[in-house]
Amino acid sequence: MKKVLGIIASQRKMANGEMLIKEVLAGTGEECQLELVRLADLNMSICRACYKCLTPGEKCPLNDDLYPLLDKIKAADGIILAAPDYVLGPAAVTKLFSDRSIALSQHLDDLWGKPCVVIGTNGIEGWEGYTLTALKAMVQFIGLELKDSSMFLGALPGEAVSEAKAIGRAREMGEALFGAARSAQQGECPICRSDIWKFPQPGEALCPICGQKANLVVGESGITWVYKDRGQRFVKEHLKKHFQEWLPGKVQEFITRRKEFAAIRERYK
Repeated sequence: MKKVLGIIASQRKMANGEMLIKEVLAGTGEECQLELVRLADLNMSICRACYKCLTPGEKCPLNDDLYPLLDKIKAADGIILAAPDYVLGPAAVTKLFSDRSIALSQHLDDLWGKPCVVIGTNGIEGWEGYTLTALKAMVQFIGLELKDSSMFLGALPGEAVSEAKAIGRAREMGEALFGAARSAQQGECPICRSDIWKFPQPGEALCPICGQKANLVVGESGITWVYKDRGQRFVKEHLKKHFQEWLPGKVQEFITRRKEFAAIRERYK
């Protein structure tokens, strides 16, 4: 029996996200044990950027529920994350958790490749904002394998699962959780699946999430995206180098230049 952890970012009990998680689970075709965790019920503190967790053998000094949640993620065979769209982005409690990625990154070997699907819900058609992209970046930063993701329309509790089309889409996500990942769709980055792009200059596109680059070539049939310079941010070796080498290196640099920076900061008091 597979263990599935459903992480819910809504304040509501039996919210759209919770019901969608259960529909995704029904689509796995596996015998699963579901455990639900509501982020709003946890004590999740704001990261202080103290970098204590970067010291080998040390943990984040904040005494909250970060590590109990991490243990649940480690123990699960698959993760389903659901968050509502608040003001065009995911509910704030998801950012509190995501901001603790520096501590979580010290456990990349335990989390790497664990399958995950991401659900976003929004109340108005076309008002999803950056919700789904933020959630997709969040799970990939801690090493989870994004197998599928989707936004669902529903402002009222139960509305998101009131139509057969939505239930069918959730069941598809269930199939992807322990099966083949959904391929990137039109407009999605082929690496991180973000649908947000920057256009630094004519004919060029840049994914601000993973760094994937592309040229836009105009032809008789329209615009063709030619991908190049694959983004490396979510490659395991790169993440480990960033969190376990570069950041600790910056800490040591600050220690050696402490007096220099103290003099600069003194001017602004």
